[in-house]
Amino acid sequence: MIKGIHHISAFTKSARENHFFYTSVLGLRFVKNTVNQENTAVRHLFYGDYQGNPGTLLTFFELKNVGSAYPENNYFSTVALKIPKGMLTYWESRLARYSIETTLDQNEPILFFKDPDSFELSLIEVDDVILPENATKHSDVPPANQIIGIFESFLKVERPEETLSFLFDYLGLSLSNQRQRVQLDHQDVFTSVTSSRKTNLSRMGRGSIDHIAYTVHSSKELEEMYQKAVRMEIPIDQYVERGYFKSLYVKEPNGLRIELATETPGFILDEPFDTLGTTLALPAFLENKRAEIEAQLEDF
Repeated sequence: MIKGIHHISAFTKSARENHFFYTSVLGLRFVKNTVNQENTAVRHLFYGDYQGNPGTLLTFFELKNVGSAYPENNYFSTVALKIPKGMLTYWESRLARYSIETTLDQNEPILFFKDPDSFELSLIEVDDVILPENATKHSDVPPANQIIGIFESFLKVERPEETLSFLFDYLGLSLSNQRQRVQLDHQDVFTSVTSSRKTNLSRMGRGSIDHIAYTVHSSKELEEMYQKAVRMEIPIDQYVERGYFKSLYVKEPNGLRIELATETPGFILDEPFDTLGTTLALPAFLENKRAEIEAQLEDF
């Protein structure tokens, strides 16, 4: 039932710096400029491939006064992004041109770096390339070199076995050939769970991940996952219509927020593909508040 990763959402201090980094440096497309639906004074930015496909999406809530993050226990860690085989040198050189420090793994073709908010990222080579229809067009990153999508997310928790059981029993993911790593059947999309080894409470801040979202096909399947959560007595945070997708938020056993989101209707609900991200987009249920919302937001 789970089809893949849908998106990963984090916090940024500056929409302007965030937008420059993800569109100009990483070459992702700005696919949706909208707001946090619970707090419409907060801008919500979405980046992905040209079509804004689930599995490519990194999203950010702009919190102008947010402080530093202190990841201690029970937190989402690094996000790994897929690039085509042989492109690691290109990306190491490109990031260096923008004065971004990188660390190359000595054992595997993985390049580690951070965004302006200290959000931990890595690039990993895979036997794949971005499809022509998904390649972004605004960037000087050639299609053959472009980021393909999300490869892996990392969770650091106090009780890893309980989180792994949640991923197996509730989400239905499968154990990979590496311990404490699960994947979708026949897909190179992974979730790794390790021990945080600390007892101090984490503090969310700039660069912290708020939640990771997995994809289900339809509202019918989302309802089935809701009923399954009820039966399994999994804490339910929200079950809500977002306009671009419908979402179910639950808490895994160590308290991290996991979202399930539908594939459809997607970002062309209110903007055509060719102009995604060029306007302040609001789902239909917020249109009657557009003037108020626009007045709260600063240009970036």
